[in-house]
Amino acid sequence: GVIQAINKLPADFTEEMKGQAAALVGNSSLPFVRDDEKILLHLSQHVGIAMRNAQVYREAISASERATGLLNTIQSLSQDLGTQSMLLTITMHANKIVSSERATVFLVDEPNQQLWSVSTDTGQEIRIPKTAGIAGHCCTAGQVINIPDAYADSRFSQEVDKMTGFRTQSILAIPILEDD
Repeated sequence: GVIQAINKLPADFTEEMKGQAAALVGNSSLPFVRDDEKILLHLSQHVGIAMRNAQVYREAISASERATGLLNTIQSLSQDLGTQSMLLTITMHANKIVSSERATVFLVDEPNQQLWSVSTDTGQEIRIPKTAGIAGHCCTAGQVINIPDAYADSRFSQEVDKMTGFRTQSILAIPILEDD
C-alpha cells in the first residue's frame, strides 16, 4: 500500500481553514521536508504492523473456526449415528473445516461399479462410474489428490459440472479408508 500526502499546508493552518485551502495555498504549495518524510514513514510502519496484526487475527479466527468444526465433526461421529446421518454430518462440516464452497461424500456401489453421493450440500444425488474423474481416481488409487485448477487436469470429468450447472475450480479428494 501507499500513504500519499498532497499539497503541504502552512504550519499555522487550522482545521477551520480547510475549506479555504485552495485559496490560501494557491498554486504555490509548500514542499514537504525531511521531517514530513520521517513522520509519514513512521506512520506507514505502524499501519503496516496494524494491517499485519489484523491479517494474523483473521487467520487465527479462521483457524479457530476450522478447528471447532473439526471437533464438532469428531464429536458427532462418536455418537451412535446411522450411515446416512454420519455421512450427512461429514458433508455439513467438511466445508467449514477446509473452507470449501461445496463438499460431497461418495460411497462405492460395488455391484454397479459406481461412486454415488448419499448426501451433498445441494441435496442432489450424483452417480459416476467408479473410475471416472478425480473422485474415481482417488477411490481406485487410494491417494490424496489436490488440484488447483480442475479443468487443466486430464482426470477431471466435466460431466458433473454440466449436470449441476456448477463450475469446479479446485479439488481436494481424500480416500475414505476402512480399518480391517
